[in-house]
Amino acid sequence: MDLSRRDRKVLWTKAGDRCTYNFDGETCNTELVKVDNGKYVILGEECHIVGEKPKAARYLEAYPQRETYYNAILMCGVHHTIIDGNPDVYTIEVLHAMKDRHEATIQLAVQNNTLQPLTIKDSEFLTIVEKAQRAVGMKINRPAQLSNVKSELRVGNVQEAIGFSTNQGLTAIAISCSCKQSFSVAFVGTPPESAICPYCGRKHRLHR
Repeated sequence: MDLSRRDRKVLWTKAGDRCTYNFDGETCNTELVKVDNGKYVILGEECHIVGEKPKAARYLEAYPQRETYYNAILMCGVHHTIIDGNPDVYTIEVLHAMKDRHEATIQLAVQNNTLQPLTIKDSEFLTIVEKAQRAVGMKINRPAQLSNVKSELRVGNVQEAIGFSTNQGLTAIAISCSCKQSFSVAFVGTPPESAICPYCGRKHRLHR
């Protein structure tokens, strides 16, 4: 979709980076941003509620809000295909109601601190910036759990360099497991109730 930068931020934030699909008792809620081998992988697809072109699902000829947040819904690839393949079932009204329910669920989860955190593990990130006013190596502004993660920022001719940035609280914990291995984890936002040992899989309850 040809969304403005602002509308794209609103769409992904209000959806909680998760698939919006919820219909007839089925809820997807798949996380749409993953980390694989140190790289962010985007699994989400920005979908039109009112179709983009003639012959597209749910197309209306005169529709000035076509490329706006109001007409966008965030889906995984599977459910994008499903809603566009069955426009008689997934009507404009059905998709707007689906979007409203999902966003309300995400908002409630954030308020109650029950939204599952982004998990990043066994990854290395390298950011190289030349000739800039400001450079940030890694920025996370949602609850997250980091384990065995390395972030390196290399700069040249940069006025301000920030290795790691977050608007959440940052907590780092070192844990010794009964399997005689030690590991450390870091949490952005409120730490969860437990952490899993990467060597043996034992769950360790965390003291808050």
